Parts: sequence; C-alpha cells; structure tokens
Amino acid sequence: MKLLLNQKLRRYLLLLVVITVAVVEIPIVAVGYLTKPVPSDTIIVLGAKLIDDQPSTMLRLRLDEAIQLYTQGFAPFIIVSGAQGLDEIASEADVMRNYLVNKGIPAERIYVENKSYNTYQNLLYSKNIMREHGFRQAIIVSNASHIRRSLVLAQQLGIEASGSPAPMADNAYLAAKQYAREGAAMLSLLMLNK
Repeated sequence: MKLLLNQKLRRYLLLLVVITVAVVEIPIVAVGYLTKPVPSDTIIVLGAKLIDDQPSTMLRLRLDEAIQLYTQGFAPFIIVSGAQGLDEIASEADVMRNYLVNKGIPAERIYVENKSYNTYQNLLYSKNIMREHGFRQAIIVSNASHIRRSLVLAQQLGIEASGSPAPMADNAYLAAKQYAREGAAMLSLLMLNK
C-alpha cells in the first residue's frame, strides 16, 4: 500500500513539473521566435558575458542583430547596456560599442550604459538614456531565450518596446542551458509579481 502511494505521489509530482515547465517554457520559446521589431527611436542591446576583450558568441549574435536592424533603418540610435563583471577586463557596453564601431556603425549613434549588472538594470538605466534624448520607443535585442522576460520587464518599467530576437548559439547544450535559466528566471519574476 505504501509503495502504491509513493508511486502515485511521484506521478503527481512529475505531472506538476511537466505542467509548470510547459506553462513557463512554451511562452518563452514562442515569444523568442514570433516577436518582430517595430520601427523605433532606438535599439537597446542587452549585455552578455565577454571572453577577454571580445563579445561571447551569444553577445556577438545580439550585436549582429542590432547591426542588421540599424542598417535596415529600424532605428537611428543604439544603446549598448552592461557593466564590467568581476571576471571581465572591460565593461560589456564598452566592448559592444567597439564591436559596433568596427562594423561600421557611427560612434555618435551609440549610447553606452555601463552600470547595469542584470536585465532589470539594463532596461532601467537604458530608459534613463531614452528619457535624456527624448526617445519614446525601443527595440530590445537579446537572444531568443531572453526576449520574453526582457519585454515583460520593459513593460513593468513603462518602456514602449518591441523585441528582435537574435539567434541562439549553434550549440544544443548551451541553448538548453539558456532556456532552463530563463524558465527559472521567468518563474521567479511571475511569483514575485503575485
């Protein structure tokens, strides 16, 4: 009898985990692939880890997405956002700016926000730059796994924003890790807002 109860409890717990994952992860995946940018005043590129003084693969994909948006005329300015982590030799924003300039984006079209250590701060401090320059709308650029949470946070901060998901790294392990991380972060965000 005890064994039967344990099996039922395990099944219920497994079902609860599957439902929770589905409720959290499906919207993350859907938004990451279905979101389209809207012409705006600026593009906000969210920071990610550096490798020495170069963008990581995930960050490079974000920057290349921003370059494509800029050259297609979606927005005339770019805000790069990210501080210097403890294991980084420069701020993410400064490295991002250098990357964009080296790819032909005029330096005077790039604003640097280098005080933020997380997505909430990226958007909060970028909003301040938007306010300073009279920008009303932004396109948020991050990898597909990160777009949903970024847009939810932007909405909470009162930023009128669309998203432009950059591709995920061509590495199944890294992509799965990013989606799992975002699922946990999104679940935490949803719990805090209740």
